[in-house]
Amino acid sequence: MSSTLETTTSNEDLDLEEPKRYERANNEESDRDQRQGQRTSSDEGYTSRYESRCLVSVDKFFEITQRNSTFTKEILGGIAMFFTSLYILSVQPRILKIGGVPTKGTKQSTALLTGLGTISMGLLSGIPLMVSTGLGENYFFSNKIILRNNSSWKTAGSIVFVQGIIIVLISWRFLRVKFLSSIPPMFRIGIAFGISLFIGTLGMKSMINNPVTEEPELHHRLLLAVLCLVFVTSFAQRKQIYVFLLAPLITAVVSQVINAAIRKFEIPKWGLSGLGETAFKLNFDWNVSAVWLIPIMTINQLFDSVCTILTVIQFAYLDNVHFDENKFLEFITQSKTSKIQRVIIVTGVWSSISGLFCNSQIVPFIESTVAVTVGARTGFSAVITGICFLISMLVYPLISLIPNEATAPLMVYTTAIVIGTIKHVDFNDLNTIIPIVVSTITIPLMSSILMGIALGYVTLILLWLVAPEKKYKNINYTMLIVFVLAILGIVYDLYE
Repeated sequence: MSSTLETTTSNEDLDLEEPKRYERANNEESDRDQRQGQRTSSDEGYTSRYESRCLVSVDKFFEITQRNSTFTKEILGGIAMFFTSLYILSVQPRILKIGGVPTKGTKQSTALLTGLGTISMGLLSGIPLMVSTGLGENYFFSNKIILRNNSSWKTAGSIVFVQGIIIVLISWRFLRVKFLSSIPPMFRIGIAFGISLFIGTLGMKSMINNPVTEEPELHHRLLLAVLCLVFVTSFAQRKQIYVFLLAPLITAVVSQVINAAIRKFEIPKWGLSGLGETAFKLNFDWNVSAVWLIPIMTINQLFDSVCTILTVIQFAYLDNVHFDENKFLEFITQSKTSKIQRVIIVTGVWSSISGLFCNSQIVPFIESTVAVTVGARTGFSAVITGICFLISMLVYPLISLIPNEATAPLMVYTTAIVIGTIKHVDFNDLNTIIPIVVSTITIPLMSSILMGIALGYVTLILLWLVAPEKKYKNINYTMLIVFVLAILGIVYDLYE
């Protein structure tokens, strides 16, 4: 009897303690999961490493955990992408000023278009990709459309507006497979290599010359830029990704202290009223030659965008050591609306909007690979970059204190990262190597991405036609269409 009572009491005590034990076990398991970086959301069993419901929702939307990234990597990647591309706010107004476009309006519209365009790119594509007014496209806007075509900058804006709409229309079906198949994979990699060298060349040039006056500045600025580059490279190799935030800021502070000691310290004035100088000033008074520009601008933007997109995607999602073209094509066309289509549609939409502000075309930036290097793998980093550009509109006097010697090293670092893709090219195939060399040399030499890509592509097709391996059998009708458009681009670019 006593034994029964003891057993009953013991069982009752066990029953009373069980909920507490279960609760403690759950808490310990929760803490252990948190330490291990794993946390399960109640919504569809999605695995996240965060506790906050808000963070879990953002994590789920951008698939941050699923893509083996973290908020820290995404935020720092976005900031690094911002610093690397910050030069566009000073370079774009200087280039468009050649065509008479108001400087203040250009600078503010560039910041606005870059900010909103990059945010929409991150939200809609999920790719760590920044978009802005492209180098090469801005030269074409000023030198070819305005000066050579004898058009006003208002007319040039209307041409960009219409051309952006055309990009959107053809991207729905044409870019699904057709245009992609017209670019041989090895040549595509070579183009990314050439564009990256162009970016590095601009970075080195901005270290040596003042970007506004073009006067040589071979003194403390160049030394600071080299030290910043060494600082970034050294700490990046140690996986200290905070260096992409600290290096530009430290360099900027040191540079401004030196400048204050040498010359009078000035902070530029700033205001948002300048947007009205260029916004909605379109003039559709086209001449006949203006129609000729549309296909040339289209092929330029498509080549530039597609090659940049595929380079960033390869860096972010695929094995960078062993390149598998079939796996690559399967990845970018795996959905009804492929990633490449969504990116081109977004660039087309924002190019058209850029035309409304009488600004040049919007294209993806190869500098986006810096975010991937930091560890960013999702569109959340693009959102961070876009927000930084929008903030720059409000605090530009502070942003302007970040000199070229603080940002140019990141451009050079980007080049160093991207040129590694050239290892995927078969160097024994001269029919591929020669066109890549032609493009790589032409792009920085003529400051024209269009000329470099078009000349390299024409060289490629001609070599395939006469190759002893009978490569002409691999030429499809889409490649012939692009070939003709490339020739038109070259003829127009060289026509005086």
